[in-house]
Amino acid sequence: MISPARLTQAAVTEQWRQHHFRAMNTNVHTWVFGRDERTTAQVEETFRQQERTMSRFDAASDLSRLNQAPDREVTVSPALFAPLSVAFWAAEVTGGIFDPTQLAPLQAAGYDRSFEPIVERAAFRWTAAPEMADMPGVHHRRLATWRQVALLPETRQVRRPVGLGIDLGGMGKGWTVDRAADLLNGQGPFLVNAGGDLFAHGHPGDARGWRIDVEHPLDPTRWIARLRLTHHALATSTVTKRRWLKDGHAMHHLIDPRSGRPAVTDAVSVSVVAPRTVVAEVLAKTALILGAEDGLAWLGEMPGVAALIYTSAGALRWTPTLEPMIEALAADAAHGEM
Repeated sequence: MISPARLTQAAVTEQWRQHHFRAMNTNVHTWVFGRDERTTAQVEETFRQQERTMSRFDAASDLSRLNQAPDREVTVSPALFAPLSVAFWAAEVTGGIFDPTQLAPLQAAGYDRSFEPIVERAAFRWTAAPEMADMPGVHHRRLATWRQVALLPETRQVRRPVGLGIDLGGMGKGWTVDRAADLLNGQGPFLVNAGGDLFAHGHPGDARGWRIDVEHPLDPTRWIARLRLTHHALATSTVTKRRWLKDGHAMHHLIDPRSGRPAVTDAVSVSVVAPRTVVAEVLAKTALILGAEDGLAWLGEMPGVAALIYTSAGALRWTPTLEPMIEALAADAAHGEM
């Protein structure tokens, strides 16, 4: 039995610890209330390890070695096999709207290197948003899809057509945020936020939970919704962030597998609250590609999920399950439930 004196001494050592760093081409912020001062540094190392595993821009990463392998069957590391399993589960659940084998269309659209060089090369200014109804220069010439990939858990082998490229960028941040949350589990309240994909745990001095502002997709200085989260993940997918010009046409990184081109959608941003960040990422991206009406209806059928969509008409729409989490909504946006 621990004496009151020891409890008091232990409580004194608990404090808020913060750590900010850059990884996966985004800013990562960690706040944790706990005793172990090493945990925030371990979160950073977790991001570094996962980036070394999943980055398609690092020729030495586990994923790059898989994509470059000349053999049809490749044995991969446990660190890579786990997120691959989630990615292909997501493809099955979404009917292929979330498709981890979209590497070739991404590269054809111009996303063939880390995002900063793309922006620099294109002299791109994201505030200019040309109409994207027609995007010549990107062709849908796919000889294989995710359905031709088999994962063999017993041997950790990936069986796929040689040359079929896999990209985990659509879920890598969420997967890594979840790994960091697992690491921090057992501490006090914590928040891990990787560029808006986040996991919020506990009550940081407020019974309503963490206050999370969902960024306005057209103005990063404003928010469209203020939420309260206690043990939830949140991820946002938007067409306004990773954009560039190719041959005078605006491109973005969300490929619609049905066309092989950047998605044409009336959903400007989709934010999803779910039990895990990687699930929220997958659902947000899928709903954005589907469009505001179909995407929101699809999300409304998902148990344990809440969602908010900002449309091209400047309207906010949300699932009824989001209501208990809403603290405030932007006053200048048209509102409406699903």
